Amino acid sequence: MIRKISALFILSLVAAVSLSAQAEKPKTKDFSGWLESYETLVYVEERNAFFFSNENKRGHYEKVMLHEVTLYGKNARSDNELGVQSSDYLREGILAIFEDEGVLATEPGPKVARLSLAITGVEKSIESLKAHNLVPVSAVFRGAKRATGNLNTYIDVMFEGEATDSVTGERILAIVAKGIGSTEKKSGDELEFDDLVPTLDLWLVQYRKTVSDFLANKD
Repeated sequence: MIRKISALFILSLVAAVSLSAQAEKPKTKDFSGWLESYETLVYVEERNAFFFSNENKRGHYEKVMLHEVTLYGKNARSDNELGVQSSDYLREGILAIFEDEGVLATEPGPKVARLSLAITGVEKSIESLKAHNLVPVSAVFRGAKRATGNLNTYIDVMFEGEATDSVTGERILAIVAKGIGSTEKKSGDELEFDDLVPTLDLWLVQYRKTVSDFLANKD
């Protein structure tokens, strides 16, 4: 894990991008429903993600506490072994990043943000399939045939996260990102956990950059 987090620090420099992108409103049906609301998110091309930031709160928070890392698929059955490995990997990665940056909190309080993360799966029609939708982490839901039993559907997998004020519960950050990178194997194939790690690492990069930028005294 230490080796991978070091690599993440290098990748985070590459991931530093501008938020100046043309706004594209999300369509709620395209998402899992894990977040209470997707209406305030806009698509940021440079991040390859839908994003929300409460700019009035930028610089207010000094610490972050990790609330949960979960799997969520309303119409998609998760693979228990890969799911546990993936959620544990994200949890350990986030904790290591925040501890490394000196921003890890263990309890709520003033100037503390509460972070929740999820790997989510949405069953979609095969007619809407695009090549980039079949990312390695789709294996967490074992692909369309295993997860749904329907050959005309597939599982679109995303990484969702939300940060709220740990005292008031007000939303301060939210992100929904698809997998980044590619693999020779597709979601219906047998994948090992090691096949998922590159995508999980890049999701961690997304959050390191996103949350670090938002905290007090962070450039």
